[in-house]
Amino acid sequence: MIIDAHTHIDVQVPGIEKSEYISYGTRLNDLDLYLENYKNNGVDACIVFLGDGWSIDGNMPALNEGLAKLRDKALGRLYPWGCVNPNWPQKKLRSEMRRIINDLGMHGFKLIPLCQGFSIASPGMDVFAEEAIDLNVPVLFHDGSTEYCSAVQIAYYARKYPELTVVSGHGGLREMWPDYIKAVKELPNLWICLSGPTQWGIQTLYDELGPERLLFGSDGGIGHASITTAYLRRIEGMNAPEEHKKMILGLNAARLLKINT
Repeated sequence: MIIDAHTHIDVQVPGIEKSEYISYGTRLNDLDLYLENYKNNGVDACIVFLGDGWSIDGNMPALNEGLAKLRDKALGRLYPWGCVNPNWPQKKLRSEMRRIINDLGMHGFKLIPLCQGFSIASPGMDVFAEEAIDLNVPVLFHDGSTEYCSAVQIAYYARKYPELTVVSGHGGLREMWPDYIKAVKELPNLWICLSGPTQWGIQTLYDELGPERLLFGSDGGIGHASITTAYLRRIEGMNAPEEHKKMILGLNAARLLKINT
């Protein structure tokens, strides 16, 4: 089973004007083409996040609902994670986090501090961690960008909250992936999605860390389908036993999602 642990899909909800940018050769809200392209790549299921709207706080609850509705059209293939902004008042933040998991049936949270305008060291992130730990779900961060999203900052958050499963969404991208090696060795709650490092970076992360907390991810759904193809080839091209590649390609993600394969 192959699970892409880092994908995006556009969500259209009434009253929210959307841009006309294109993905996979068509508009982002074409769920059928999204699923077709992943099927053609041999991907069985996807962890999916919003395609945009990260900075539109007032619309975030509606976008979360829209993402859950897309999941309902493709059960077993889409595993959505919701989004909140830790800058919200504490009552609103706690309420929306609980609604996302308990009512909308999502599997975790995706945050982009760079786009949402908050620091991982902000007080709201303490509230966020408390709720996520209580809900027993992971959080995935955009990382690899210097503003609020460095690898060191993500590792700091994982170290501060050892009961919370923290996922690096991009493995530090092309430049910051070495910063994760020592951190992941020290922190059993820190996972790495390999959507970002070079082939050499992916191989080195595997050689240093083993396969147990590495996830295949392509950042697909907001670009051409060849993006997913390219990242699949990076995993296939690793110098690693086939059983370890299977873990990275899907078994680890299934474990993170608590689903049977």
